Amino acid sequence: MALLKHIKRLRYIDFMIKKKATGDLETFAGKNGLSKSAMAGIIQEMKELGFPIKFDRNRSSYYYEEEGAMVQELFIKNGRILSKEEMSQIGQVDNLCFSQITVFKLCENS
Repeated sequence: MALLKHIKRLRYIDFMIKKKATGDLETFAGKNGLSKSAMAGIIQEMKELGFPIKFDRNRSSYYYEEEGAMVQELFIKNGRILSKEEMSQIGQVDNLCFSQITVFKLCENS
């Protein structure tokens, strides 16, 4: 269950960063029941995974430098994420439909 606990913690950390409600490293660690070094390690891991995390000294809070979202599912059934090449071939945003499985997929002709 350690993996499930870690995933839930990452989701909570992601939520707090989106809300810019983290505080400094010590406060952020306290809100997550972690030591400062453990919290710093998680932030570094998230950065290595591509999360654009920055720290705003004026607000004393972590934030995302770019808009985006954490992947919600670790296992995708009956679907897949579109490649950059497939996305470039779509042409129009109107050709994309929402999918519970892959977030976006090519719309099926009606």
